[in-house]
Amino acid sequence: MANLRMHRFAIPAALGVIAGLSLSGMMMSNLAVAQDAPPIEAPPSEQPDFGAMLVQGLKNTPGCLAVDLGSFESGKQSIFAWFENKAAVKAWYYSRTHMGVMNMVMGDDEAPPPLAYVDEDGPILVIASITPSADPKLKGFPMPIDQISIELFRALPGGAHVNGRLSPETFIVPHMRDYTAAVDANSTADATSDR
Repeated sequence: MANLRMHRFAIPAALGVIAGLSLSGMMMSNLAVAQDAPPIEAPPSEQPDFGAMLVQGLKNTPGCLAVDLGSFESGKQSIFAWFENKAAVKAWYYSRTHMGVMNMVMGDDEAPPPLAYVDEDGPILVIASITPSADPKLKGFPMPIDQISIELFRALPGGAHVNGRLSPETFIVPHMRDYTAAVDANSTADATSDR
């Protein structure tokens, strides 16, 4: 039963990963060629663009701080969504956009409650990822893929940055150090001493 529950949540999010990444110019066929695998064809254009709907829906969700897309050397393609707190993630999960895609993909079966083991307070990073494949391991999925996952992360205290972070500034990370001013001061001092 747990596998079925994960499957219900993973399919719509993975569709978002697939289509969302193609929107950003990271075509799956290019990634497959780079990995010496046969190109993977894009979904037919007459199908709804679930990925675009999901990405735009994420961006429009109150409490969603930022959305970004990425791919990895391993071939995984991902959507990163930073949320203010658990309530914001639930607002996305129960949004018309997300529930509509889940119903289109999975039918009318009841979905499991999201975030059952997550505390109410604190920001959350949700990463949805897939791995395209020439030899599909998930039958019935509209594209050949090896893997789907939806993973939740919380910020640990600490870290440092210069001139920006991976997470948006509004994603609170306790004790994160910003060294931008120190680096700028050193750069100015170096430029002055070179005269």
